[in-house]
Amino acid sequence: MESKPRGGIKKPLMLLVLFVFIITINSGLMYQVINPAFSHLTGLVSWYWAVPYIIALAVIRNLPVKTKRSRILYAGIAMIMGAFISFMLLGRTAPDYLVVNTLMLGGCGIFDLFWWSIIGEMLDYTENSLKVFGIGLSANVFGVLSGDALGIAITSVQLSSAEVAVMALTVVCATLILLPSLNRHLVMLLKNHIYLTVYDGMSKTQQIDVIRQTETLEELTVREKEVLQHILSGESNREIAQALFISESTVKTHARNIFSKYDVGSRAELISTLLKNQSD
Repeated sequence: MESKPRGGIKKPLMLLVLFVFIITINSGLMYQVINPAFSHLTGLVSWYWAVPYIIALAVIRNLPVKTKRSRILYAGIAMIMGAFISFMLLGRTAPDYLVVNTLMLGGCGIFDLFWWSIIGEMLDYTENSLKVFGIGLSANVFGVLSGDALGIAITSVQLSSAEVAVMALTVVCATLILLPSLNRHLVMLLKNHIYLTVYDGMSKTQQIDVIRQTETLEELTVREKEVLQHILSGESNREIAQALFISESTVKTHARNIFSKYDVGSRAELISTLLKNQSD
């Protein structure tokens, strides 16, 4: 996907897809390894199975808006880790099932609400919303199927619960590596969306004033000011090149010069520097 007005979503979306795929492998392991281990508790499993999931959705849905998503996600990862460690250490009684299932399904509820709400927000960033939704759904389904296949393989070779837990925790560790980068890109994407929306609502005079009011290490050229205005409109390098009748490489050169003069390293940093005070 190309960058559309409001900034590109390709990198954040790909990170999210990879995160969804990896974390849902554990869902497949749950279906094939954990659930069968408690199959003798038919009554309890049948009514309690989805309860922690529903409770997690309700709790997370009603948290204050300012609550940091990263903290919630780390809590979800800790719950899934706790579920597999409990599965390894505990027995197969009803209380044991309550502990394991509460941790596992509570974590799943946190992650499901997280990535579907993020994908929902991303639909505003692209003209091809069905493609974005399809990519997210595919990552979810493919992750569960991969976990199913892994679980079937584990069952066939009769690995111990400790070995299953180690494999699952390895998967969780992979998500821990991805999470900081994913959170950083998503926060910047959503923040820039707010800033650029504010910029769009300004008059031409106000837009020019925003550029004038921010100090630079060196004065911008006339062409750099034109490129900057297009950047603040959320346009991609290709769109800027078409609008100004110059090549993409020339746009990139102007953009690098602009970054240098504002002492920033990227578009995201530039947008934040120029517009953060305008959204208050």
